[in-house]
Amino acid sequence: MAIGILLCSALVLGGCGGSGNSPASTSGSKTESTGSSASSAASASSASSSSGKDSGEKLTFEYFATSMTVEWIQQIEEALKTLGEENNFEVLSADANRDINTQLSQIDTAIEQKIDGAFLFIVDEGSAPAAVQKFDDAEIPVIGETLKLQDGDGKNIAPYVELDAEGVGSNCGKWVAENWESTGVDLSDLSKVGVIQNTNSKYRSDLARIDGFMNELNGGLPGIPESNVFMADCAAEATSNDNTEASYNQVAAVLSAHPEIEAWIIMGSVDSYAMGACRAVEAAGLEEKTILVSAGGELAIKEWANESGACWRATCYYDAMDFAEKMVEGMLSVCRDGETTKDIYSDFKEGGDEYAAVKISGNMCTAENYQDFTE
Repeated sequence: MAIGILLCSALVLGGCGGSGNSPASTSGSKTESTGSSASSAASASSASSSSGKDSGEKLTFEYFATSMTVEWIQQIEEALKTLGEENNFEVLSADANRDINTQLSQIDTAIEQKIDGAFLFIVDEGSAPAAVQKFDDAEIPVIGETLKLQDGDGKNIAPYVELDAEGVGSNCGKWVAENWESTGVDLSDLSKVGVIQNTNSKYRSDLARIDGFMNELNGGLPGIPESNVFMADCAAEATSNDNTEASYNQVAAVLSAHPEIEAWIIMGSVDSYAMGACRAVEAAGLEEKTILVSAGGELAIKEWANESGACWRATCYYDAMDFAEKMVEGMLSVCRDGETTKDIYSDFKEGGDEYAAVKISGNMCTAENYQDFTE
């Protein structure tokens, strides 16, 4: 990794901007972008910027988050600050409260205050071109987190570190297909088994986790009728808070509407959805008839540590530090090592990509072995 990087005296492409001496406080949101703005965002990323900074000079980066109410985002922020202490940079945080217009305004403020670099969890993937364009115009490097930074044609317009969403979902589906008997839940009559896709249709990454899950589940348990597959979509009830309550409401509605289902398999595409699903299952008294799995694990392991969440059988666990380390590696390569935003993460580039997308995967764990992955 490039976390111990030394000096940068050359001009860098898309490199660190501003003096970084003034702290910024900002926040983020959503907008539609035209094809022309996406194109100009990509071309602006190739413009040269101000010179990089000596490793002895403290840098100022800002983390633009969708909502600080989300446990995962809190963990990313904490990991970035830990790495900042180790690598002589300050991390400011901007909470968009799930509003894209707020996020774009926060970006404007941060640019005025001359931050050196930005880590961006975009509120809405469709607004990525508008956000990236602002950073490119200001010659401030930006690296995305969790959600894609792409134009309307699916072309990367900045580097980003994302979850291998479909792969994580596949891991969860495979685990259920191979381990359901060990849970004590009877799936022997698949005609009476129901599946709940517990997700948010606003986000491609969430849906990709469900796709991966269903592909593996259908391959391993091919007898589940399509009519027994339901979606508990949190998008309709998304608020400024996390989606646990929305998930509870959506899952509870499905459970109560289908008393004919004798056993349930639920896939939470993020842990906050799974938490709501877990509470809904408990309220319905269906813990012993449900296999709940999730992607993330940050809340699952807390449930297990408290000896609760009995229906939460497994999670595909990944750690915020895994994401933060790659984000910081790339940013310091630009700001202190003289690389460009097009140079970093070259091993992760796929055919024709100008900017790389780093994919992070995880490991399946249960209440019995999660400590092997978290200590």
